[in-house]
Amino acid sequence: MSTEGIDVAWPQGAHFPWEFQKDKIAFGMCKATEGTGLADPDFAPNWDAMWWLRPDHRLPRFAYHFFRPNLDPAAQAAYFVARVKAHGLMPGDNLVMDLEVDDGLDHAAVAARGTEFLRHVNELAPGHRVLVYTFVSFAEAGNCAGMDPWYLWIADYGVSRPAVPAPWSQWTFWQNGDSPQDTDVFNGDGAALLAFCRMPDRR
Repeated sequence: MSTEGIDVAWPQGAHFPWEFQKDKIAFGMCKATEGTGLADPDFAPNWDAMWWLRPDHRLPRFAYHFFRPNLDPAAQAAYFVARVKAHGLMPGDNLVMDLEVDDGLDHAAVAARGTEFLRHVNELAPGHRVLVYTFVSFAEAGNCAGMDPWYLWIADYGVSRPAVPAPWSQWTFWQNGDSPQDTDVFNGDGAALLAFCRMPDRR
């Protein structure tokens, strides 16, 4: 059984009508930051809207950071986590690195810097799931080497099931479409999703 959700970012997420997603999605993701100084202006309203979609506040939320390999990974991790914490990082919330550009660096450097970022996020936000969002050809080129300890959120459109590029052996989330907004699927049922997110009974 699959479990469906959506993800948004500015300008796609500008005043996004989350209220129309009530009882339609099992999780949501939105962009928080990019690099070391770019904040999505709609992060706060998107993040808060997901909180209120369920009266028990048990809709899993995912905040993502668009990673720039040419910038300091530790500084990016600190900027990302601080931005999310400022708007409420609650038990059951999750963090994602969006890795899809190389900024002119070679594959090994991209992978090493991305891995450093992930480690710093884990240190700054213990107890929260940290995932890697990427697309198949980018991962297959070697830009994600060594990232298999972190869960995979793979973008792969127009297929009945996603490809799983090395270094991973399975996918956890799959972005399977981008119109009218990005659509996603969790590899499991609703109970498995809540368990994966370490969602408390009440929050």
